[in-house]
Amino acid sequence: MRRYSFLIPALFLLPAIGVLFFLQFFAWGWNINLVLHDVTLMNFIGDWNFVGLQNFRTVLTDTRTLTSLANTAIFAFTSIALQMIIGTAISYLLYRAVPKVERFFRPIVILPWLCSVLIAAFGWQLLLSKDIGLLNMVITSIGFPRIDFFGGSITAMISIILANTWWGTPFTILLMGSGMTSISPQLVEASKVDGASEWIFFTRVALPIILPFILINLILITVWTINMFGLILAMTGGGPLNATRVFPLHGYLAAFDSGNFSYGATVTVFSVFINLILIYIYVKVANVELV
Repeated sequence: MRRYSFLIPALFLLPAIGVLFFLQFFAWGWNINLVLHDVTLMNFIGDWNFVGLQNFRTVLTDTRTLTSLANTAIFAFTSIALQMIIGTAISYLLYRAVPKVERFFRPIVILPWLCSVLIAAFGWQLLLSKDIGLLNMVITSIGFPRIDFFGGSITAMISIILANTWWGTPFTILLMGSGMTSISPQLVEASKVDGASEWIFFTRVALPIILPFILINLILITVWTINMFGLILAMTGGGPLNATRVFPLHGYLAAFDSGNFSYGATVTVFSVFINLILIYIYVKVANVELV
């Protein structure tokens, strides 16, 4: 009996794993079925016409697809860069700070990540609103005219980038902070004895050690940022004039606003391929062992 005791935990996990695999299989099976058929709100409860790969051609030839991909590239690249730089810098400062300072600030800096995406979106709307926004109240109090942050293409894009960075950076702080703890105290003491500056210590000692954590963090926030649409939907709805219509939101609006479910499912498949390609590039370029 003891010989097979190691199987007991696996048996307890089997129901949860089975449900998870079933849901994944059902979701992807349903999604692929939508992609291969012409399914809209009008014929959803009727017969679905098989169209093969026609939906891929429709998505690729849609001018809004190119616009949404360009918006996604701007939104994702800027958000990811800001999250990586700000999050890593704050985590390093907390790592090098005295324990009392670290214990005081660490719970504060992770507060944004404890909020849901919708709460973060409504909070930034309250901050940036033209009529009742706190920022515009400050601007008008010093004699300047109100700014419609969500009315211009550039300001709307900047607004959603700032909101996403504010919401997502705490995860980078947490993950990179755990990576900092893997740095041996002996290395820290040795660098002090050698008179190494903070910059030398970070680039020559800390950075090579936390590189696997950087890669994992980069993969995760890339997937989350590219798939982000809830925050943008709540803040701008993709406007003005599709200026913030990112690729996942493009598929969502096509499916649930226009009623073209096959189009939306096809965008989902494209999003998965984009994520897989980026992850492959990250791993190849970084050339780091994750395990």
